[in-house]
Amino acid sequence: MSRAASRPHPPAPPKRIYIRTPWASAMGLEVCVLASGSSGNCTYVSSGGSALLVDAGLAARDIIKRLEEIGSGPGKLDAILISHSHTDHFRSAGTLFARYGVPVFTARETLRAIDHKPACGSFWRVSGCRDFPDRVGDISITTFPVPHGGRDAGRPVGFLFESDGRRLGHVTDCGQMPRKGLELLRGADALVLEANYHEAVLRHKLRDPAFAAYWPYLRWVDSPTGHLSNQQCAQVLRQVLSERTRAVFPAHISENHYDARRDNNDFATASSVVMMAVAELGLGTRICRTYRKERTPGKRSEVVRLA
Repeated sequence: MSRAASRPHPPAPPKRIYIRTPWASAMGLEVCVLASGSSGNCTYVSSGGSALLVDAGLAARDIIKRLEEIGSGPGKLDAILISHSHTDHFRSAGTLFARYGVPVFTARETLRAIDHKPACGSFWRVSGCRDFPDRVGDISITTFPVPHGGRDAGRPVGFLFESDGRRLGHVTDCGQMPRKGLELLRGADALVLEANYHEAVLRHKLRDPAFAAYWPYLRWVDSPTGHLSNQQCAQVLRQVLSERTRAVFPAHISENHYDARRDNNDFATASSVVMMAVAELGLGTRICRTYRKERTPGKRSEVVRLA
C-alpha cells in the first residue's frame, strides 16, 4: 500500500465562497516576503480583491501573524502555490488548507515527490491539489522550470505574476537562470530573486579542511542545480532590469544560522553586490531587505505596492 493510501482521510476544509463583483478591479500588485531562507519561505502577493502565497514553509502561526501585520489573514487567501518539494517551501500548506480551506497548487511531479517523502509535515491533509492555474482572481500566473535539486525537488518553478499592467518576478532555489526565465523577467516592476551565497566564502570553505564535512553540500550549492550566488543574481539583474523596475528583494540568503560558521552570506554583502549591478545600469531601483528565521526570529519584509 502506498504512503498516500495509508494516510488518514483529510478533514473537509471550511466552505469558501468566492464573490467577484462587476465593479471589482485590479489595482496593480502588492508583495511582501514573509520569510526567505532554508528555515522557511513564504511570499504574499495580492491585487485588488485577490491574494495568494508563494510557498508556505514557515510554521502556520508565523505565517498568520505576519499576514495579520499587513492587514491580511489566512481567510483572505485564494491560493497557495508550492514552487517545489523541499520542506522549507511546503511545511504548513496542509495546515492552512485544513483550517482555512486555502486551495493548494503545485506541479504534478512536485506533488508526487512530496508524497514519497518520509516526513511531509501537514501536507497529507491537503486534498484536491491541482497543477498551477493560469490565473487566481485578478492575478495572472506564468510558471517556468528552474534547475534545482534532484527528484526529491519535484519540478521546481519560478513565477511571473501580472495584474493591471504590473509585473512581479519570483525565483528562489535555482542553480542557474534559464533563458525562458530571463525572457519573462525582463522589465518586471519588482523581483524576488535568490542571492543565496557569496562565492568567495564558498571557495574558502571548500579549501578549508575544517569544513570537510560540508564539502558535498557546498559543492551542490555551487552547482547548476543548487542555488544562485550573489554574483549570479547580479548577472541576472544586469540582463532583466529596466527603468520600470522599482524594487528587488535579494532572497534565500544563507545567514542567521544557529552556528554562524554555516553562514555562507549576509544581507549586507548580498545587497552591496546587487546595488553595484543596479548602479552600473544607472537605475534607481530600491533594494528591499528579506529575513531568514533561525538564530533570531526574523521578520517580514516591507510591503511594496506596484500601482
